[in-house]
Amino acid sequence: MGEQNRKTIRTVFCATDFSETSALALRHAVSLARRHGARIVLAHVIEPLPVEPYPLPMALPEGEAALREEAMGRLQGLAASLREDGLDVETRNAVGPPGPRLVDLIEETAPQLVVIGTRGQTGLRHLLLGSTAEHVVRRSSAPVLTIHPDDSERIGGARRVVVPTDLSDDAEVAIEAFVLLFTSEDVPKLDLAFVDSTPPYLDSVGHEGLSKGELPDARREELASHLQPMITRLREDGFEVELRILDGSPVEAITDLASSEGADMIVMSTHGRSAVVNFLLGRTAQRVVQRATCPVLTVCPKRRLGPA
Repeated sequence: MGEQNRKTIRTVFCATDFSETSALALRHAVSLARRHGARIVLAHVIEPLPVEPYPLPMALPEGEAALREEAMGRLQGLAASLREDGLDVETRNAVGPPGPRLVDLIEETAPQLVVIGTRGQTGLRHLLLGSTAEHVVRRSSAPVLTIHPDDSERIGGARRVVVPTDLSDDAEVAIEAFVLLFTSEDVPKLDLAFVDSTPPYLDSVGHEGLSKGELPDARREELASHLQPMITRLREDGFEVELRILDGSPVEAITDLASSEGADMIVMSTHGRSAVVNFLLGRTAQRVVQRATCPVLTVCPKRRLGPA
């Protein structure tokens, strides 16, 4: 892959709310920063206290000021410990709703990678993946690595990665991100996955019915032919690649594959082949992040991983 790819990630942005999940996210961010010689931007957003649920003393300006002071002390303490370990660390903080303010900080610092946990201090789970993480995944122009509370703490490098594709140019961005994320000393096996869903008008027939006419085999050969140039390019970059052509729901097919193969990461684009598909794939990416049992890197085609 060459030396130029090793320096592609110059800044890793990591959001923290001092929860256990954000601590795990920080460990992943530190591992990536070390491997790429990147600096870390450690960010925390202080959410203003609502008046109603809190006792009067906490709702007063003095109470909120004390809360901010405590948060800043913890943020600086984390940064200091990382600097003692030889890392280049910058801290950023803001006040307001966490999701939008984190996106603002991401735009200001222009990282090549964002790392965030899916749950925060409250322990409450959002309908999809946690309101703050969901907002960042949707709005960040930089790729976002989402860490779940139960994700493996094996953070010394991924051994196996699932990369879904739909043969679109936007899906190629996820491939590009995968190649640039890993160094030549740390090359995981790649499962290149295409989910060949049954069209809605054939739901009553399904792939089992179609198999009587040997259409699935012909379809798989056609897809394998289309994907072969991508596979060849990845193998030339030193990756071991296995092509997976799957049936069924994209979300279930992708996450089940990652789980069954013990994947350490899923890397996928948030957009697809058309305006309608873009919307649907955006929903698919969010649902994969929610359902996956490993970290998920979502990549917006508008901004590639690496130099702008």
